Amino acid sequence: MVGNNRKLAGNIALFPFAALLIAVGSSAQADWAVEPFVNTSLVFDDNIRFSTTDAQSSTGLAANAGVVISNETDAVKTRVEPRVSYRSYAEDSDLNSFDQYLSLSTTSFGERSDLGLDLSFANDSTRTSELEDSGITFINKRRTYFSMAPSWRYLLTQLTSVKVRYRFEGSQYEDSGENGLNDFENQNATVDFERRLSEESDFVVRGYYQRYKVLELTNKASSLGLELGYKKRFSPRLEGGFFVGGVNTESTTEGKDDTSSGGSGSVSLIYKGETARYSGKYRLGVVPSSTGVVYLQNRISASVDSRINEKLSWKLSALAQNRETLSDNATQSDRLYYSVSPSISWRMKKDWRLQARYTFAAEDRNDDSGTANRNQVYVGVEYRKARLTVY
Repeated sequence: MVGNNRKLAGNIALFPFAALLIAVGSSAQADWAVEPFVNTSLVFDDNIRFSTTDAQSSTGLAANAGVVISNETDAVKTRVEPRVSYRSYAEDSDLNSFDQYLSLSTTSFGERSDLGLDLSFANDSTRTSELEDSGITFINKRRTYFSMAPSWRYLLTQLTSVKVRYRFEGSQYEDSGENGLNDFENQNATVDFERRLSEESDFVVRGYYQRYKVLELTNKASSLGLELGYKKRFSPRLEGGFFVGGVNTESTTEGKDDTSSGGSGSVSLIYKGETARYSGKYRLGVVPSSTGVVYLQNRISASVDSRINEKLSWKLSALAQNRETLSDNATQSDRLYYSVSPSISWRMKKDWRLQARYTFAAEDRNDDSGTANRNQVYVGVEYRKARLTVY
């Protein structure tokens, strides 16, 4: 297992250099746009460890800094974003963290085919990485995460296309195997056959295979699924679609085998108005986890992004997800997590904004641990420089 960990660590260590080479090589002849940003906020949190008992409150400081580097031509589109994040708590310095992130997305457009690549790297804390996954946020352990997702789309005829996608992701944790956190790898391969029915609608047949493996344990799982989908552009402002199908999962947990079959699918809807954007999505499917097992997840999310005038805007995002273990041999708890977060932003000057945000989050497990609630308030300022073109 040590060899597997070292191999994953080596791949992760090479990622920043590979991302830079890919970005520069894919768009060497294009003009690059640079958009630096930095923000800082005073924070109040009434349950800093997201605990079900003895909630501890604290004030703190949150700060982010980064830069968005991008270009777009008829042949290629690329976006790179390095970012750092810092958070401190006045009442518990053990929870302070300094995190680093790097993402890259590039697409090359051809006459009949498109090639894409998405890369992501994070060296962060379980305080943030586990909020929607395991919920193990009461400790501050380091996590190293890496994902790679190449894709290829080919136009078979004027009305028919095929798209092939592969995604690899891996996570390593400080003191892995303790506190319920486990190093894991997950791979997913998807093939879409898409048929244009009209100028406004498409029919899709999707097949996918997912393989999950815990590095220190014998726990593993493989899922095979098939879905049928329909996508519709109702108007220039409104579009949506749905997928419906089934998935079969074979898993090994603590040396015992299980087989589970059930439904899978999704529904999405997006409306883009003149001053507001509305979106909503529901997804049912099998997802990996740092707890050492896979879950059947029901997830629904919605957001509103609205501009009141040239200076004032507001946002609202909401999320609810329920995770149920697929193995009868698993000792991990099912978990319900939900959150809602309204925010408001006021542009003081061209590149400066005052911002305020409130977040309520809660979780409930099907055990005796009880329910955890959290209220957070952020008030701060952001500087985001207008796009600069470099050659």
